[in-house]
Amino acid sequence: MSNSNNTSLTALAAYLAARREALLNNWRTICETDTSIHTVSGMSREEFNNKAPFMLNGLEQRLCQKPSDIDIKLMASEHGLHRWQKGYTLHELLSEMNHLSQLVRDELRKYWQRFPTTDMGLIAQSYDLVAWFSLQSINGSVEQYTELQRMAASSRTEALQKTLNELEHLSRQRGDLLRTSSHDLRSGFGVVKGAASLLELGGKSDAERKEMLEMLNRNLSSVHQLVIQLMDLARLEAGQESITMQRFDVSELLYSLVQTYQPMAEERGLMLQANGPAKLMIDGDPIQLQRIVQNLVLNALTHTKSGFISVSWTNEDGQRWIMSVQDSGPGLVNQQPGSFAEVLAPTVESTSAFGLSSPEVDVREAATINAPKTASSGEGIGLSIVKQLCELMGASLEIETQRGQGTLFRIRMPIYRNPPGS
Repeated sequence: MSNSNNTSLTALAAYLAARREALLNNWRTICETDTSIHTVSGMSREEFNNKAPFMLNGLEQRLCQKPSDIDIKLMASEHGLHRWQKGYTLHELLSEMNHLSQLVRDELRKYWQRFPTTDMGLIAQSYDLVAWFSLQSINGSVEQYTELQRMAASSRTEALQKTLNELEHLSRQRGDLLRTSSHDLRSGFGVVKGAASLLELGGKSDAERKEMLEMLNRNLSSVHQLVIQLMDLARLEAGQESITMQRFDVSELLYSLVQTYQPMAEERGLMLQANGPAKLMIDGDPIQLQRIVQNLVLNALTHTKSGFISVSWTNEDGQRWIMSVQDSGPGLVNQQPGSFAEVLAPTVESTSAFGLSSPEVDVREAATINAPKTASSGEGIGLSIVKQLCELMGASLEIETQRGQGTLFRIRMPIYRNPPGS
């Protein structure tokens, strides 16, 4: 090839094409040795090069003065998206693109040094095209990255606002729950005080005194249980509860708990049954699990007037196990947004026992705990305790409910789990 043929932009484009592999290899080597770039080593050759070969094709087409079918800025924008997905910082992206532009300029310098008599106008034209290439590649990458940052910031702002709204809603709910509980406590103490006053009066028959004593004992028990639940809820909300992990047979625990409540079920004419494998070893906190089951079973015994209550459990998939408490009670009739029925509806992965369709994920996430209006405050507090204990133990809690047919609480827990902080 003659000197005149070599000193053309077309010949320069051919030279850059012949140096393509070496240029890209040098680019990676420089980026790997740049201490400000930390993400290169985890990528394959193809991942690292990404859209750079297409961008270089666009430069070579310009040098040959051919109609270009490559939008270098668009290619750079896609490269910026790729780097965003790989976890690059903006500084890393800028450093990487500057290294690529510098390597192209170095190749230009080496090429023109071989032809010192080349017309200066031609050399200047080649540097102008490389400067344009650098501007397009850097601007495209940075503009895309900046837009992604803006979108991420906007998303974080929306998530923060959503969280603030949910906290405000939870605060209102907590106030409503405490006001209802205070009312129930005042009513309970009022009944206790009234029954005690009647006992002090003379002229009462033994039957009347016995009735007053039974009323007194019932209300004292109700007030005592409500106070304990309020204290439990306060400890959970204050983060004062902890998990003590150990290996134990959950089947033995559940059979024993159900047996404990058989006398209460028989007294109320209810059938209480336990069904599950004879042995199921899990990692968990038996005390906290016992609190969950007690709250659910007591809730079912309290609100089921007739019929059955079933406590069942099974190994789901070798990694998780399921415990369910189902009753034939009235169901949770309030299914307004924020009710238990909406908050704890079956997840997409679960299969509804009542044949109910699963709600949209965003509706489920937007909902927050709210005790049913037709339920007592004791029920609301008990179910709030169950939900917070499940969160503490890394378990998912779902509910299916049909008015007049009953309610099913389903809890999914890991079988094997490392202690928190391990």
